[in-house]
Amino acid sequence: METSTETMVASEVRHRIRLPNSRHRVIRLVGVGNGGAGVARATGSLMLQQVSVAVADPGNAAAMVALLESFTEVDMVVVVACAGDDLGAALMIRQAARLAGVMVTGIFIQDGRAPSAQGDLAILRPSCDMLVIASDPAYVADMLVELGA
Repeated sequence: METSTETMVASEVRHRIRLPNSRHRVIRLVGVGNGGAGVARATGSLMLQQVSVAVADPGNAAAMVALLESFTEVDMVVVVACAGDDLGAALMIRQAARLAGVMVTGIFIQDGRAPSAQGDLAILRPSCDMLVIASDPAYVADMLVELGA
């Protein structure tokens, strides 16, 4: 049974923090592979305040260098990929983010009808500080909003 002091402390804590984040985060959303690029572009069209969208194109060295250098200007990098995508750029993204001191969150979109994506996950998992597996591309925008974008 709670005492009145415990009840009062619990009540104060519940009302002390009104917002989960004290400031908006500047987030770089990076689409990896064809599916991830499409999800990133669609999310970018929502015009989230602090989210800039890029597509990782390992075939374009100058664009990749510019993308990787841009990580010094953000608080977080969110990599989005879909089952079957070419995930070769994910490790480069992770290394550049680590040098910039920026956390990498991966969002892997796996359609329930698609075959097992264990191979894709084995590539993406070491390239992220946190990996989220979602079944709906709309989750990406929802997560960005919750992260404070």
